[in-house]
Amino acid sequence: MNVHVVLVGHIDHGKSTLIGRLLYDSESVKDERVEEIQKLAEEYKRRFEFAYFLDSFEDELKEERTIDTVSLMFKSTKNFYTITDVPGHKEFIKNMLTGASHADVAVLVVSALEGVQEQTRRHLFLVKMLGINQVFVAVNKMDAVAYKREQFETVKKQISEVLRSFTFGTDTIPFIPVSALEGENIYRRGKGMEWYEGLTLIEALDRVNRSEVKKPLRFVVQDLYEVEGEKVVVGRVESGTLRRGDHVIFEPSGTNSEIARLRVFGSELEEAMTGDSIGVVINESGVQRGDVGGTIVNPPLPRQEFLGEAVLLDKKLERGERLELRCGTARVGCEIKEIHERINSETGEVLERYPAEIHEHDAATILFATKPVVVEHFADIPELGRFVLVKNGRSIGAGVVLDV
Repeated sequence: MNVHVVLVGHIDHGKSTLIGRLLYDSESVKDERVEEIQKLAEEYKRRFEFAYFLDSFEDELKEERTIDTVSLMFKSTKNFYTITDVPGHKEFIKNMLTGASHADVAVLVVSALEGVQEQTRRHLFLVKMLGINQVFVAVNKMDAVAYKREQFETVKKQISEVLRSFTFGTDTIPFIPVSALEGENIYRRGKGMEWYEGLTLIEALDRVNRSEVKKPLRFVVQDLYEVEGEKVVVGRVESGTLRRGDHVIFEPSGTNSEIARLRVFGSELEEAMTGDSIGVVINESGVQRGDVGGTIVNPPLPRQEFLGEAVLLDKKLERGERLELRCGTARVGCEIKEIHERINSETGEVLERYPAEIHEHDAATILFATKPVVVEHFADIPELGRFVLVKNGRSIGAGVVLDV
């Protein structure tokens, strides 16, 4: 089974180091990569840390912070895991929304030294907003508090209060004391924590329940070409299965066409599955970038209005304001028709109903009026259920579709 895991938590609480430890202990990192990172760390006078396995850019190593989402794979004795590290900084909430949107389970990382912090609360709010109901808590840096049980229990109490405020049931959530740096209670038992009798992190992950739900075909158009007189639509199957001979309707262009052939890297396929990027040879013209294809039985429906929940990354957003909405590969104009609720993104508390405006780092439920665009309930098809708001070429907000 392939399980998607996202790690969330405040800056410098050890998310990247924890993932690096998972990769290292599962023997997913080659020896030459370890040597390469050791040399780079020495060059910049940094202590060697497992977090450096995850840094995609040299600039991130210099700044010692994660500025984008990073996804990697490793294997336990039971499952394959796709694990994502997301930023802990306010300005990178948009990346966090993207990174968390595929997750089956969230691992909240909290420092035993610092306990609950601002981004701890904000990330839990986003996890709840994204509908991720399986949450584990890793109380990290236990080595820095001499593996004291009293400190673990204090932090556990803090986290439990925040979890309950977001209506998570704490009785079923594992709280695991770990040291990512020393590798305690991740793959092996912690030598300094004999008082802890619960699961290691990998044992908890191996117990994740992942329900497989059959979803309708949604093929997102990325580009269009004409090759030797044939019309080729390039895109990605975001859900369902696309087969040669299928009759597909593309919206919002309204184009109907039979799938003549499926191409990938010069080869031809009989069918493409969820996650496949392919070229599709069709008989009709009219398909556009931003279109979404589906079957006649369960077609994608273009919307001109939907209810979404968003987090604002800019200074202010007003009712009636016009901006650009991006979903999938679509780019359409939209208007803030109504703001239903202004929400504290740290606590989830409703601050105001039907306000005229919201402010930086507020969350809000918003009724959007748009030009025709295919969006889906986030809970049903996450890939078409999240969106970004753009103003003057700059991303100012990100969110998920609640209702259409």
